[in-house]
Amino acid sequence: MADLSLERLSIADAPALFLFEKHNKAWFEAHVGPRPDIYWDLFRLTELVQEQVEAGELMFLLKDRGRIVGRVNLTGVEARVAQLGYRIGQEQAGRGTASRGVALLIDEARRLGLWAIEARVKLDNPASMRVLEKNGFHVTGSDVIAEFECKTFRRDLDLD
Repeated sequence: MADLSLERLSIADAPALFLFEKHNKAWFEAHVGPRPDIYWDLFRLTELVQEQVEAGELMFLLKDRGRIVGRVNLTGVEARVAQLGYRIGQEQAGRGTASRGVALLIDEARRLGLWAIEARVKLDNPASMRVLEKNGFHVTGSDVIAEFECKTFRRDLDLD
């Protein structure tokens, strides 16, 4: 996957994003919480993407030769610390896509002037924990989000 790229979400991506989310819906819901209903209507999803783009939200797509294979996002930026979220399509699972995507996002976070990235991972998702550990995150504690027990992780970017 030498052609993996990190691209800022754009309004033009909405139709392909809709198909990516729809194709991977069952896979994602087995690992993370379900998406809101807005994701299953192309018109409403396009409006959401437009709002995110216009607001300058840090939403990114992972693409392999132009095809969406995953999403990585930085949200809740406060005091130069962002929250990491990502979803990798089922066809890419176990191929290093998540690890490479998070590494690309770390580089982007540095360019954006962030100092640290935090993430929460459900206890039943050891693969995601390994992705974070491979990228220099360390466990900082635990949390409960929407009834799910999670480990919390952090990667300080100013230590490299």
